[in-house]
Amino acid sequence: MITTVREERLLVVSDVHLGNPLYRARRPFLEFLDFAADRNVSVCINGDGVDVIQTTAGRLTCDLAACSSRFASLSQKGLRVYYVVGNHDAVLEHFLADWGPLRVVPFLNVLSGEKRIRIEHGHLYDALYVRSPRLYVAVTVLGGLALRIHPRVFRALTQLNRPLTALGNFGKGLFRKNKSLPACPIPGERIAFLESAGEIAKRGFDAIILGHTHHAGEADLGDGCRYFNTGYWLEAPQYVEIDHGAMRLKPVFGEDNAALSGTWSRARGSWARMRRVIV
Repeated sequence: MITTVREERLLVVSDVHLGNPLYRARRPFLEFLDFAADRNVSVCINGDGVDVIQTTAGRLTCDLAACSSRFASLSQKGLRVYYVVGNHDAVLEHFLADWGPLRVVPFLNVLSGEKRIRIEHGHLYDALYVRSPRLYVAVTVLGGLALRIHPRVFRALTQLNRPLTALGNFGKGLFRKNKSLPACPIPGERIAFLESAGEIAKRGFDAIILGHTHHAGEADLGDGCRYFNTGYWLEAPQYVEIDHGAMRLKPVFGEDNAALSGTWSRARGSWARMRRVIV
């Protein structure tokens, strides 16, 4: 299994949650793959690209079937699609190998220019996931059942995340690994993830890219190292563009420098490009 690669140019996304009836991200994700193919850039899906837990076989099959032709197009151009395993797709740990154009890995070390970049989903740094994995999985499965009833039921259930997160992080402030790190500059992000990224950086990495937390942003780790998180595809997804060692966090859509043109909005739960009406 190859987990260290040289890719001078790479686009990194995470938490697309294909198959999940709440996200319904297939349409923009397909266009994002087209965006990568048009620019001859490989793609890394950094965990939870598919949502095996909170979906049905029919939904997941439909979304993946639509993606297969895009993956093939990237492969025909000599480009790669790297898939880092997350927690909503943990079953893919049994399939760590190359599957046609898709390389499934537990993490990815990328050499680009003079930079050494670590890409992980990040769930292994989630205190609740590590301390109480059965509880975490039980809540996730319960969320999947709620989604089958109605997305609003799921949204109501997610209010449990706050007390559960507080439970998982109990005592973390008292025993911080790196007290030199300032308060996290990424809104909503837990400082524990920056601390974990700082520990990874000590192994010789110049940048660390995580997903999982659903909080997009970037932060300085000190000594020239940076932390990136690409957020999630329910609200304002981001991606990291790697170009010969240079790294930038960019919007998938919504701004002038976004990957996908036009204004996107959620119409009846699904992402759709808004059309201008000329009067």
